[in-house]
Amino acid sequence: MDLEVRSITDDEFPRFTLDLSSSFGEDLDAVRVEHYRAYSDVDRAFAAFDGAEMVGTAGSFAFDLTLPGGTAVPVAGVTAVSVRPTHRRRGVLTAMMAHQLDDVARRGEPVAVLTASESSIYGRFGYGIATFKLTWALARQHNAFRRAPQAGGRIRLVTAEDARKILPGVYERVRHAIPGAVSRRPSWWDNWAHDVIEDRRGATARLHAVHETDEGEVDGYALWRRLGEPNLVIDEVHALDDEVEAALFRFLFDIDLVTEVRAWQRPVDDRVPWRLVDPRQLRVQSVRDDLYVRVLDPAAALVARRYGSDDELVLEITDSFRPANEGRWLVAGGADAASCASTSRPADLAMSIVELGSLLLGGVKATPLARAGRIEERTAGALRRADAFFGWGVAPWLTNGF
Repeated sequence: MDLEVRSITDDEFPRFTLDLSSSFGEDLDAVRVEHYRAYSDVDRAFAAFDGAEMVGTAGSFAFDLTLPGGTAVPVAGVTAVSVRPTHRRRGVLTAMMAHQLDDVARRGEPVAVLTASESSIYGRFGYGIATFKLTWALARQHNAFRRAPQAGGRIRLVTAEDARKILPGVYERVRHAIPGAVSRRPSWWDNWAHDVIEDRRGATARLHAVHETDEGEVDGYALWRRLGEPNLVIDEVHALDDEVEAALFRFLFDIDLVTEVRAWQRPVDDRVPWRLVDPRQLRVQSVRDDLYVRVLDPAAALVARRYGSDDELVLEITDSFRPANEGRWLVAGGADAASCASTSRPADLAMSIVELGSLLLGGVKATPLARAGRIEERTAGALRRADAFFGWGVAPWLTNGF
């Protein structure tokens, strides 16, 4: 096989999109191809060619990723990864991943992130599971709250057109408090507003409500769909205040002609069950991996976040896919600042770049990774300290896919 991995041209984008969609069993027409072009970063897309035949695709979006402490780091949001069935297990994916990570590093982005259609694939390229998401359902007769929300203000319905204007500003304020959240560009919101039928999973078009303060400022919103007559499916609930979030959920739970409310993508520290009179009645239907993190520049990634305790640790990192990352790193910090530098000091903990990716957002602890044989404690007590150091009070949550 004469394999070449290179950036695609603008003229090759329709071919790129159709090859990608066929690999995932989708059927796109020319209108949807152009729709995807409008929000894709064509300059970040590339393909693998066997001669003149396009046999693999990959791309990424440029995002900011919120880290513990409300800081952010530029990341590559990896997407559109596919290999033709005729060319599987022939090194195509490995070649594309190496090409892409080199490209991300050249762009000065210290981290790459993705969501995986198959969880076993990306660990060998240095990606570690960093966030999880809940799917839950709650029957109407069990949705009573322990106490009424104390938000004040009012909730009103808005049109899709008005939502497109109002929601981006609210989300931009909210995401800085959610580790794992990614920024949303205008093109993302334009695609969101399109609300294509094929992406609705059999549900209705999206419905929109906002919460306003007594002064008329929008400080939260809820998005939902109807799935059949009895079911309501939550798309998003975001708010600048916990009581406003509670008021928005109360509003959704009280909508008429609904027997069950479902949520498909909620954080693992969701407040909803803690608000219920009978939390057991909220049925968690799945907890699954969501965002995978690949650290390309350990020092830049570790210095960008804030830490749950005032401490310092020496981490010994191995990286078989990008050996230049290997070495020892002295990480020091707390809630307000951080530093990281290469060091010759003895290591407190030893791990691969995969485990570092899992730790970065604060949702995975070092101790269970060590008990699973994935982190080695070199200094007594370092695991306990690392759990506090890398931990954060808010569970990381990828608020939307990409």
